[in-house]
Amino acid sequence: MDTLDSGRVRPDNHLEVNGTMVRFDDDLIETREALNAAGFTPASEHVAILVEKGRTHLFLGEDKIRLSDHPHAALRVFPSGESFSFTVNEIGQIWGTDIMETDEFHSIWSPPSGHEWVLEREDEPDVVLTASGTLSLCPKGVEHIVSRPKHGVGKLLVTVLTTSGIFPAEGALKVKDSELISSVLEKAARKLGLTETTDWVASVAGTDVAISQTFAQAGLSGTIELDWMPLEGGGGDA
Repeated sequence: MDTLDSGRVRPDNHLEVNGTMVRFDDDLIETREALNAAGFTPASEHVAILVEKGRTHLFLGEDKIRLSDHPHAALRVFPSGESFSFTVNEIGQIWGTDIMETDEFHSIWSPPSGHEWVLEREDEPDVVLTASGTLSLCPKGVEHIVSRPKHGVGKLLVTVLTTSGIFPAEGALKVKDSELISSVLEKAARKLGLTETTDWVASVAGTDVAISQTFAQAGLSGTIELDWMPLEGGGGDA
């Protein structure tokens, strides 16, 4: 969908609801009124999140919205009775589903110049949020997303592509070029539940790589998509 926090000022008595501009008769409206006008009925079975300038706020059915107080806001509606919390640069945020596309995340939150968004989890390596990924906001999912300077010399962004899924789902693993390729594949196997991978082959852009090498030894740098698949006709438990 379109960027939710575009910075453009709406016409008077209008509010964007899930990408559609809706006109109201009054400046002061109830959230329920906005949901009904946009076709989200019954309103009680939906969650409404007001998005404005990098902040998200939960609005319940009887909560009032004075449109003139929110000239850059948009309403995001979800068919759910739940909401999920997380932080962006230590600021509490809320969302209406347990899955959020990274493209939508980037449409709301732009990182500071020269920085990138990084998902931090305890006892797990940092993951850089890239396009076409997914964030899990359920318990044991995303907790903290922070902006960090973009990777520099000696750092790579690695994504592992397998027949059972992509690791990490949110984007790319930030690793040192001195790390063994096999170490990243082991992390992917644990996350994706892969077991019999002895005969699997890793490749980059169609060229096989030796997983016993470090990324530097394999001549890999920058942003890497690492294909990891069973040999044709071989085994592999997904």
